[in-house]
Amino acid sequence: MATENINRLEDPIDVMPLMHKAFRAVSDRTEEMASKATTLEDIEELNQAFGFWVKQILYHATVEDEVLTGPLKDGQPVRDPVKDNETEHADLAGKAGELAEFIAKGPGAGLAESVRDAAFTLEDEQHKELENRFHEVEAALHQVLGDKKVTARTIRHIHSRVMGVRILELDHFENEEAFVCSLVRDEIDEAGQLYMVRRLLIDDSAEDPRWIIDWVHSELDETDQALLEDLEVRFQGAVAQPA
Repeated sequence: MATENINRLEDPIDVMPLMHKAFRAVSDRTEEMASKATTLEDIEELNQAFGFWVKQILYHATVEDEVLTGPLKDGQPVRDPVKDNETEHADLAGKAGELAEFIAKGPGAGLAESVRDAAFTLEDEQHKELENRFHEVEAALHQVLGDKKVTARTIRHIHSRVMGVRILELDHFENEEAFVCSLVRDEIDEAGQLYMVRRLLIDDSAEDPRWIIDWVHSELDETDQALLEDLEVRFQGAVAQPA
């Protein structure tokens, strides 16, 4: 990520690691709450925190599929609608191994077509698996709240599932930063990247369209906040310009 100049992100897509910082802050707090929960009130608080985590990550994944990984893997212009056409690959495990080798080589590595396919397939699989894991945690929390009974066993069960989600989330972020962001830098111009990141940070369908960017901003230190503020000026300016 190009953040040596503390006043500006060289490539707009480099906001992704900043967003990931905010996600990790939420997941860290949620996991800590799960580890310390002992009462029904603790579980109720954990349920609220986990619900916010789910809301954020699912919006993030949905927009990524629509405006980021979808257009890249389908070879479509960034601004075109993208069909939801996920494909299962029987050789995912082998290709994931190729992806790991690519990541280890760093940004100078060449992109074999099989590695490119593997990365996008892995991205799809991680989005699906995250959603499944979220549902498992939600079901466990709702069962405890419905039974109104908290035991050491149920706490361990919930905590282990939350930890599983965190591990999968971290793996997912690593894949995005190592491969997807690199591909966006190489293949998408600044205008396209500004469109992408605006969609990730501004939810025009929500009553408060700024709920994402304001949350991300609140989780960052002053240096990273300045980068985010500068990026917002850039993408809002791009939107204001005539087509």
